Amino acid sequence: MCLALCISVLLAPLDALGNPQGLWYEDEQRMQLGLKLFPVSIGALESLETVLGPDGRLLVLVVYEGSRNPALQVAAQFGSVTVRGHGLRVEVLSAADLDAYTGPRPGGIFIASVGLSPDRLRAWSERQRALVFSPFDGAVEAGAVVGLHVADRVLPIVNLTQAERSGIRFRPYFLEEARHYEPFDEIDRRANFLLNFAFFIQWPASAFDSASAPLRYCVLGNPELSASLQRTLAGERVAGRPLQLAGVQEQTAWRRCHVLYLDHRAAESMSRVLAEVREAPVLTVGDTQDLVQAGGMVSLVREDGRLHPMINRETAARAGIRISSKLLRLATLVQESRTR
Repeated sequence: MCLALCISVLLAPLDALGNPQGLWYEDEQRMQLGLKLFPVSIGALESLETVLGPDGRLLVLVVYEGSRNPALQVAAQFGSVTVRGHGLRVEVLSAADLDAYTGPRPGGIFIASVGLSPDRLRAWSERQRALVFSPFDGAVEAGAVVGLHVADRVLPIVNLTQAERSGIRFRPYFLEEARHYEPFDEIDRRANFLLNFAFFIQWPASAFDSASAPLRYCVLGNPELSASLQRTLAGERVAGRPLQLAGVQEQTAWRRCHVLYLDHRAAESMSRVLAEVREAPVLTVGDTQDLVQAGGMVSLVREDGRLHPMINRETAARAGIRISSKLLRLATLVQESRTR
């Protein structure tokens, strides 16, 4: 009896050929959320005007594989949507049709079917130079540019690597609010940057309890980076000091950190934490340009597909932190915003 009940709830209805006419319940819920976030994501494109058609509308391709019904429903919903004052011209294509598509450049591609291959998702965004949006679980990890992150609240999640490969740039406000997907190898590269800072930066002796006291790392807002950094720091020493990642309970004593990483996901806490450590010998590091302009010292940002340091050396100097000229030569030097 339970099995029959579960099947009746979970299975989508089938058409005459045995193909699902609709979506699983969870996927349908994600689709409804995606209908709201897709126009927001398109509206955050920096180069929106370059993809407007002669009639001033944005071309949106809704793509399906298998049943066409969900794609038709999406197209109907988008018929009355405007993005930054521009209407949408919506076309429904099969995945095979999009593989061969040579028409006008779309403003965005909405995926209306589950299970499309990662190679296709990546190829469509790179070939069409367009934002590929999929609301389904795991799609951004597979290669879609934007999707849904569902936790205590629903946020867009952005695959920045794929966005760069496709020539897509977003307005800063969107990136500050969205979650960022980084492949594990990129998280590890970020952790390696943080490790190497210990070799090119000098802290005042007063920052340590003793000559052999550890150099302490703290991470706020990025548990994946914390895990990678824990592995990266294992067994490492600099000038006789062990490198340690502070435990979760210890990390709220921010002034006892020597390297403090503030992820964009902790944006709500950034101003408060920066004020707490201001002019203390704490190297504040983040992943957005805003951090170095708001009183932080280093930001690791993506530039041409690579991580690139931006450094506010005046802020570091006021805290008694000396940055090697070798590191400064690799970085973009910035000044703190005077409007703070």
